[in-house]
Amino acid sequence: MPPETDNLKLEELYLADQGDRSKVYDSPAGLKDLEQRDAMRRALVGEMISRGEVSTPNDLYHAAVILLHGGEPTQFLTAHRFACMAAINGHRPSRWLMAATLDRFLMAVGQPQVYGTQFEHDRQSNQYQLRLPIDDAQILSFEKKFFNVPTVSERLSQLNGRLSNK
Repeated sequence: MPPETDNLKLEELYLADQGDRSKVYDSPAGLKDLEQRDAMRRALVGEMISRGEVSTPNDLYHAAVILLHGGEPTQFLTAHRFACMAAINGHRPSRWLMAATLDRFLMAVGQPQVYGTQFEHDRQSNQYQLRLPIDDAQILSFEKKFFNVPTVSERLSQLNGRLSNK
């Protein structure tokens, strides 16, 4: 059985990742710097995984969030696996992460997202918009609620509200 103490270094990486996500990057140089910090965090998470230092539901969630900000389908799939394990172990925020990691993976392999968790910033209008395509015809009527996924309009209001508060 894995130890039940959270990896504090992983938590620090997660908090830095989330701090980076609280900003809007509107220049190519800013985006490049963000990508470099993300890559460094993913590399450190990979080392922690190799050493067996990712073991609690919080650790799994933190690692999954960091991997979600990668660029490769394998990173998104690993993030999805970790989110699933954390959610199965009672970590409620991981429910939304399960949906988001699946959507990100699907889009990375050329398939439409199903939960509508993926958005992109349009620099010209300075607004967020849903990344298309989306195919939500097969999801159950209660599925988005189960995963704590807000409606597209609710999420757009949240994201675009951040822009007006900038």
